[in-house]
Amino acid sequence: MNLWKAKQDIVKVGRWCYEKGYVAATDGNMSARVGDVVAATPTGLCKGHLEAGDITVVDLDGKKVEGRLDASSEILLHLEVYKQRNDVLGCVHAHPPTATGFAAARLPLAQCILPEVVLTLGSVPLAEYATPGTPEVPESVREHLADHDAFLLANHGTLTVGSTLEAAYYKLEKVEQFAKIMLVARQLGRVKALTPDDVRKLFDVSGIKFPAEPPCDACKACGPGAAEGTSGIPLNEHTVREVTRRVVERLNSSE
Repeated sequence: MNLWKAKQDIVKVGRWCYEKGYVAATDGNMSARVGDVVAATPTGLCKGHLEAGDITVVDLDGKKVEGRLDASSEILLHLEVYKQRNDVLGCVHAHPPTATGFAAARLPLAQCILPEVVLTLGSVPLAEYATPGTPEVPESVREHLADHDAFLLANHGTLTVGSTLEAAYYKLEKVEQFAKIMLVARQLGRVKALTPDDVRKLFDVSGIKFPAEPPCDACKACGPGAAEGTSGIPLNEHTVREVTRRVVERLNSSE
């Protein structure tokens, strides 16, 4: 990917987030890594009305190397992700209402409820509250970065990362959808999670080894060997989509 394509992708994803209501006014920020530099949304502009010329470019230390505007004050969060995860080339920080409600209530989306979420995201941990725009924010997610692609930021919003900016955006959609479903289940007064055996069977059927970092705390009780297998680093998105399709087909055929 070149910088021009990265800027166009940021404009596109910014519009998607704005139209979906995941950001309002000048909220939120997005970035895409291209080699040793990062294209990012500028501070103070609505993400739904950006143009490619608005996008700024910084190096991995946050120094501006291109653009007339300054990068978002949350650029430190994005840079931390890129420094810790070589597989990540896109980040989206947003304020989707339902997921942010869980973040404000300090409730992680950490139960194994939906098979598709278990396989594609695992759990969505809650990062401790940190003052926006300060080094506290990247520090708050650091412990979770190795094994997760989506995070709730306490009283702040969400962060999703991916192998492309579009991939990070689609994970944001999935987090918000999961939060909506969890909210309805809580309102109905009955949230019934998959059992550890259900989750292990899900991985067995998918052909994926049980991850080193189990999808939720309950899954750590799956028995000997639960910690064996993959490193927990996210799968290629194409592989995830194909595996999810096969798993859902098998589950539907068994009903």
